[in-house]
Amino acid sequence: MITRQYKIDNSGILIFDKDIKNTHADYHSQGLDKLYKAEEKHFWFIARKEFILKQMKHIIDMSAKIIEIGAGTGNVSRHLIQNGYKNLCVGEMHLNGLKYAQEYGINKCYQFNLLQTPFKNEFDAVCLFDVLEHIKDDSLALQNIHKTLRNDGYLVLTVPSHMWLWSRADSIAGHKTRYSKQILIKKLQDNGFEILVARYFFISIIPLLYLRTLLNMDNKSNIKHEELTKTISINPLLNKILLFISRIENKITNFLPNLFGGSLFIIVRKHDKL
Repeated sequence: MITRQYKIDNSGILIFDKDIKNTHADYHSQGLDKLYKAEEKHFWFIARKEFILKQMKHIIDMSAKIIEIGAGTGNVSRHLIQNGYKNLCVGEMHLNGLKYAQEYGINKCYQFNLLQTPFKNEFDAVCLFDVLEHIKDDSLALQNIHKTLRNDGYLVLTVPSHMWLWSRADSIAGHKTRYSKQILIKKLQDNGFEILVARYFFISIIPLLYLRTLLNMDNKSNIKHEELTKTISINPLLNKILLFISRIENKITNFLPNLFGGSLFIIVRKHDKL
């Protein structure tokens, strides 16, 4: 059920919060332009969406009514649609991201702020991929997702993990934190969710992430405009090697120790009452 008024723009996007600024504190819209240029080529984006699909298929039915919130350009949603999830829509607070999603062929697009969700008991599953770490009041975000879901609905999310991997790259990306499995599980349980899956991934690139932390520990100075607009790039040969390694890890993930990783993947189910 939609609980708030909206308007429909010329491209068919339902707009609930038209006054959201491009420079929103949780995420700058320029970041989506960078993502659109990189996410079909960069190993991290490719391996992540392949991991998400593999894990989701075991629990979330292909016919489920799903919304990806904070969908960015809709790249992960397109991958899910291409692999069988047909009843899927996207929500994003920045219109440029939803325009990219339409270019990817996604027709159901909603512009809104998660902290003022326009939905109640509407979806079988909510996807939240690398979004929660951008939101200062993450408990309110989880409560709104709880409200958005139908009874026994699922939340599927990924977040960056371990504060000991924090670097200036997190500051530039607008992250508020990086999560440990224990902390996020407790937060999810406190906000009305039952844990089904909680697994670290991107284990194999931990040495590179830690090296990035050691080399980029300056978080005190202000973020510069050129840092926000800098293209996401990687050496092509290194990119191929890391994609190969990440894909092997994805295949054997269930046999690896679930102690640490560059990212954390979680699936939870809504309790009847918050």
